[in-house]
Amino acid sequence: MKNFVLRITVVLIVFTLITACKDYTTQSREKAGYIISGTIKGLDQGFVKMTDYGNREKVTVIDSTQIVNGTFEFTGKVDFPDMVNLSIDGKISRFFLENSHITLDIDWSEVQASNWQFNSKVSGSKSHDQFAAIEAQTQAILEDPKYKTLAKVRELYAQAKKTKSAEDLEKAKSLQKELMPLSKERMDRYVKAKKDFVRNNPGSPIAVHILGYQYTEGRMTKDELKGYYNLFTGNARETVFFKHHITKVYKDNFENLGIGNTAPDFTLNTVEGNELALSKVNAKYKLVDFWASWCIPCRTSFPHLKELRKQYKKDGFEIVGIGTADVEEQWRKAIEEDETPWIHVFDAAEGRAYGPVAKSYGVPHLPTTFLIDNNNTILLRNPTKDELDTKLKELFGH
Repeated sequence: MKNFVLRITVVLIVFTLITACKDYTTQSREKAGYIISGTIKGLDQGFVKMTDYGNREKVTVIDSTQIVNGTFEFTGKVDFPDMVNLSIDGKISRFFLENSHITLDIDWSEVQASNWQFNSKVSGSKSHDQFAAIEAQTQAILEDPKYKTLAKVRELYAQAKKTKSAEDLEKAKSLQKELMPLSKERMDRYVKAKKDFVRNNPGSPIAVHILGYQYTEGRMTKDELKGYYNLFTGNARETVFFKHHITKVYKDNFENLGIGNTAPDFTLNTVEGNELALSKVNAKYKLVDFWASWCIPCRTSFPHLKELRKQYKKDGFEIVGIGTADVEEQWRKAIEEDETPWIHVFDAAEGRAYGPVAKSYGVPHLPTTFLIDNNNTILLRNPTKDELDTKLKELFGH
């Protein structure tokens, strides 16, 4: 009996030591860095990459590995948490990478059914949990039953597109105008919730991604762009998104392509097929207008631009429309349909990517416009209708 008890005791001690050893090994590995354990239901073999998130110009591969028997693993170490992409078969899923044991559960059928982005079940990343919680809170604002009637506007526009009825289109526009205050209230609440988190957590890498593409000149005033850029501190400023998106937007507006800077010269082919350099356009003041045939706000602005050109052309005003992120045939067709009489040039690229000239101007969205003088000095960047009208009246005296 004593021997039996002794044997049991020894076994328990050994088991405890082995378990403790395993726990210590796991803890020590996590302390040294991260362990990512992935499982893909429905895919036994393949290839998976982990890349950075936030640099649209160049994607950096952090690590890559084979999928074996439906599982994969990454190990490494990061200096601070940041958003990354998991890429499988050209499709991505985002999660927060940090020094912890992170598990990713993926359903291959969902990956195949997705367009370009799929969902992963992420556990073990406290940063990801916090990010997901904040995103859920802000999304709940958009889904508040109070705003349910706003869906009717989309339904009416879809119906008008299907029927091609002027009456249906007018109904959609009328309801949209009626519900505009409610729509604005919803968006104001949504944006405020994001900005509140950022202001309360300026050093958090999570805050950078919560703000995300709210940080664009189309969604923020110039003062806000300056304020939020300077608000972030510490590791937040080290994230890929901050370095490549937020910093680019800031520098384009205030250091590289803002008021007082020189607009890059370029040479592109006109709609007639002739080469034209911006610096050779004979005008005192030029409005450089980046647009595309599919861009509704771009083409909606054309009637007013026609009026301005008619009013000031004899005084030395010209418009240079740059078609970009477009198909050339569709660009040409839009010019004919809209009967826009100014200079048109085409900034060619593959698909709907911005062309090289649009990239050199740091175009954030379409339309993007620059008012420049005959020395290519930028006088206005993305002015509102009223700002452009006021400036031209100031320049030409009428």
